[in-house]
Amino acid sequence: MPNKNVIELMKKIVLSLLGAALISLPSFSQGFEGQVTYDVEVKGDNAALFSAMMPKSMDLFFLGKDAMLRMNGGMTADMVGDIVTKGSEGITYMVVHKKKTVYKIDPAKEKKDKADKPTVTEEGTETVKGYNCKKYLVKFAKNDDQEVYQYMWCTNDIKIGKPKMASSGSNLFLDEIDGFPVKIDQYITIKQMGGMTINQEMTLDKISETKPDATLFEIPKKYKMEDFDKSKFGK
Repeated sequence: MPNKNVIELMKKIVLSLLGAALISLPSFSQGFEGQVTYDVEVKGDNAALFSAMMPKSMDLFFLGKDAMLRMNGGMTADMVGDIVTKGSEGITYMVVHKKKTVYKIDPAKEKKDKADKPTVTEEGTETVKGYNCKKYLVKFAKNDDQEVYQYMWCTNDIKIGKPKMASSGSNLFLDEIDGFPVKIDQYITIKQMGGMTINQEMTLDKISETKPDATLFEIPKKYKMEDFDKSKFGK
């Protein structure tokens, strides 16, 4: 069983990696319906410590105006559950099946913490997974707890409409970048843990245009409903 410090650090990492997914998942403006899957790998000096806790892959499902994010594997899957955005409501729900609890996330309240736009620098072109990509360095606003930056490889070869985001805090889709993310290499430094840095890499695995089952986006009526509170996350 991981000790308390490791659990607290993991919670910070999960919140950073989710980015604006905890605020609002994207709704694709050109009507894409289907599934996008990313492989996830923890790398670097601390990989052995966190690889068993972090997800092995991440699925994004889209149907109509609704979207859902699901992480597969690791303790994070139990902690976070399914993150469902109901486009008609403009509200995101974190459905934690293990606790039979739904956490309601109102982007109107959360956006205040995401006001600072990231700094984006273009760093040339590369071929990733067979796609012609532009490479970007993205630096997010620093805070007292952590520092986050990432490299992104994005392509216009994938013809999926640009997502509409409720915030610029996403680590997947950014208003400042044109193109679909094929690879994201993210670094998170946690200052309160002696400057420990976690490196997580997300790489596009597949895109399916098969419509997902509508039941994926249903919010269980029998689950307890609470407002999401970052300070209580994971307790």
